[in-house]
Amino acid sequence: MTSLPTPITSPLDTREYRSLELNNGLRVLLISDADAEKAAASMNVAAGSLQDPDEWPGLAHFLEHMLFLGTATYPESDAYQNYIRQHGGSYNAFTAPRDTNYFFDIRPEHLDGALSRFSRFFVDPLLSDDYLEREINAVHSEWSATLQDDGRLRLAALRQALNPEHPSSRFSAGNRDSLDIEDPALRQAMLAYHENYYHPDRMTLVIIGPQDLNELEALTEKHFLDLETKTSEPDPKWPELVRSEDLPALLEIKPLRQTRQLQLLFPIADSTADFKKKPDTYLAHLIGHEGQGSLLDALKQKGWVTELSAGSQMRTGQEALFSINLQLTPTGEEHLKEIEAAVFAWLNLIREEGIEEWRFQEKAKIAANSFRYQERSDPSNLATHLAMQMPLYPIEDLLRVHSAWDTFDAELIRDYLNQLKPDNRLTLHISPDVETDSVAPWLPAEYRLQQPLSENRARLVAPPEFLELRLPGPNPFIPSNLTLNDGEQQLQPQRIKETTGMEVWQGLDTSFEAPRAQLYISLQNPRVTSSLRERLLAQLTARWLQDELNAPGYPARLAGLNYDIHAHSRGLTLSLGGYNSEQERLLEMLLETLLTASVDEEHFQRLQLRQEEALINQRRDRLPQQLIRQTFNDSLSPSWTPEEQLKALPKLKAEDLADFVETFPNQLYVQLLSWGNHTPAAVERLADKLQQRLQPGLTPEDVERLGIKQLPPGQWSKKLNLEHNDRALLFYFQGKSGDPKEEAYLRLIAQLQSSAFFHELRTRQQLGYAVFSNFLPLIDQPGLFYFIQSPDTEPDELAEAIEAFLRSDLQRLEKLDKQDFEEHRQSLINRLTESDKRLSQRADGFWQEIGNGRYQFDYKDRVAKEVASIDREALTTFYTQLMNFSRAAYLVGSSPERRGRLLPGQEADPDSWPVRILETNNP
Repeated sequence: MTSLPTPITSPLDTREYRSLELNNGLRVLLISDADAEKAAASMNVAAGSLQDPDEWPGLAHFLEHMLFLGTATYPESDAYQNYIRQHGGSYNAFTAPRDTNYFFDIRPEHLDGALSRFSRFFVDPLLSDDYLEREINAVHSEWSATLQDDGRLRLAALRQALNPEHPSSRFSAGNRDSLDIEDPALRQAMLAYHENYYHPDRMTLVIIGPQDLNELEALTEKHFLDLETKTSEPDPKWPELVRSEDLPALLEIKPLRQTRQLQLLFPIADSTADFKKKPDTYLAHLIGHEGQGSLLDALKQKGWVTELSAGSQMRTGQEALFSINLQLTPTGEEHLKEIEAAVFAWLNLIREEGIEEWRFQEKAKIAANSFRYQERSDPSNLATHLAMQMPLYPIEDLLRVHSAWDTFDAELIRDYLNQLKPDNRLTLHISPDVETDSVAPWLPAEYRLQQPLSENRARLVAPPEFLELRLPGPNPFIPSNLTLNDGEQQLQPQRIKETTGMEVWQGLDTSFEAPRAQLYISLQNPRVTSSLRERLLAQLTARWLQDELNAPGYPARLAGLNYDIHAHSRGLTLSLGGYNSEQERLLEMLLETLLTASVDEEHFQRLQLRQEEALINQRRDRLPQQLIRQTFNDSLSPSWTPEEQLKALPKLKAEDLADFVETFPNQLYVQLLSWGNHTPAAVERLADKLQQRLQPGLTPEDVERLGIKQLPPGQWSKKLNLEHNDRALLFYFQGKSGDPKEEAYLRLIAQLQSSAFFHELRTRQQLGYAVFSNFLPLIDQPGLFYFIQSPDTEPDELAEAIEAFLRSDLQRLEKLDKQDFEEHRQSLINRLTESDKRLSQRADGFWQEIGNGRYQFDYKDRVAKEVASIDREALTTFYTQLMNFSRAAYLVGSSPERRGRLLPGQEADPDSWPVRILETNNP
């Protein structure tokens, strides 16, 4: 065993690190975190879909699936999954172009057993013939679920413009056609892939836990030393990603959603080796700047573009594509040539004036603050991230890769900028209105490719005359004070002020050792609560305010502050986060904009169109999102469907929005929460500012609260005909209103059934790829759901399969031995009582309690206490009542077929269901 360098850490990082290389060549990073409530591990294999054989597209992904289905040491197909779930953990894996990654988390005392099962994936997997058909069905279902995913469709079209000799141009997901299980050569190819690439010299392992480093090292040796020592062949030098003779080119793509984009892609060198100089990141920062005088600011004011982003993508280790992506308005779509010319004018300005050391050093300072005060990551996410980084970067720099702005290299930056030239561009125009002449293989992406463009088509026009571009000056929002405030630390918010029109909650909390705070300001107006018209105007106001603040507020975002404005059922919420020293100035800017900015006709039309497109695009959301949204819409009062909103939206005029913006502050009740590094005096000063500027005068009783419809006992159903090729069924139980004991029972049932539900309906019955169940609350009302998405099984059959599982599972629950039951119960208790990992996570929980009027800041602890009191007999009694529909069951299904059998149960009539108005439990 060889010791490797120790990673450079943030001064505030209390974890201990050890990196080493086992005798078989496996490189390992061990992280001892005394505060970790979960242990986690991730194994990264530096081989993915780019290594697929030409004749077997999707093989790497298929192998990833097969590794879960038993090993010689643990031959049961669900041995690993059951162990992880039983002991409070989770697991998953994914295949990327250059990597395949496997990861899990678990209660720390069971890390040894988890690693024992996990390590066998890479030592003695069965890859049994018995499971080939079952798992190809899962891979096929996963592929089928992407047939209406615009991101996947766009990639399928883009691949047609890439060099056909480059592996990035190939289909990589796999399906029944690309992976023919009737061909015996498939399993041999899978075994060969595992033999060729699953070698210790291509694998990197990260293990995190509260155990000390010596114990983690002993576990590593115990479970991974018997990986066979092998040396992999290096990856070949691939041909160029886009052939130079094919550029410049134009690729037009017709999306399913209402979206319009202009994207310029440029082949560039992969900058991974220059991560300390960050040439492409420096350019992306300037190109994508959104402040006053920027390219986005100019095009946005003209009404041509709404968003702009820039950065490298599709890194291969040798090359990458640098992307400049602009979200267009319909008007902007009429000026594509001028927008392209404006992009290159912006690049020329950066070339002439933008490559300056002070700009690099400013970014370095912001990055240093971010590194010093970085928030803790979830152990599983951290392990996965670091395991994927280990093949790419020196181990000592692993934790600071994104914060390392070490060396300003003007010549290198200029070299990268010179690759962003007109004759090196691949232009993507994405719009519902483009004309296409081809459909991509494997995924039905409609596109037209002109490659290369004629000299006349490729020629740039003159930049628009209205352009007045200027590069950003020094950032005024870089925090001026990073000290932590002294004072009594709070465990939950304290109400420090209550007057007519306002209540103020505050908590000083510096336990995360970062000079940050979260501010939440709810502006509640009774006009918004019960009128669709007013609700739409509130949503448009939130969009308008975000737009107005974008350019002046962008430097704040860069400096480590953040803000958000969103509409809700009672008005608007303003949220601010990040370094607290500059929050008062940011809040003043926000209030000034709200109270003084004006609405013009052109801006209103753009806002109205974006709202319309967002509502239309909901039809293309993933099926779980759509069915859960339907369930919530049917359960809330008042609520309006997307169709009702689309019908009402065109009736609104610019003067309606202008009037709403002007009069909205005249009738307000305000709630404020500050949590973090603000003292009570600072919060009172903020509250006084709000009081002076807004002069709120209402009481909480003046603003009507939402209601939740109480589904009558029994089984109810609704069948939809959504715009999706798959079928789906959501089986939802509504619990009785906000009671910790009711929630405890439903959460414990979800904990006990999750793995069994997946194994029975996905693994054994193969009903679909997306198969899951979980606890599902609606504000303060507990609930439980089961979901299946299937490419070919109709929703009535899915409903029958779910109900059959639920009824038969009673026997399993009754026979659970005491130890298994207690393991699951303890896992749930641990999850409920886990400490918060981030300041924002803690503050969000408190704000939710204030918003729903419950004010029970220890609510999860109360639920955990109730879980601890439940024994197996009490649980099965509750479950029997549930299955007798003493609590309502609501089945919502969707099928592309308009005909077919009805769903079980009575047809739902949500308008007839009684409504429970949320009450304020004033402390």
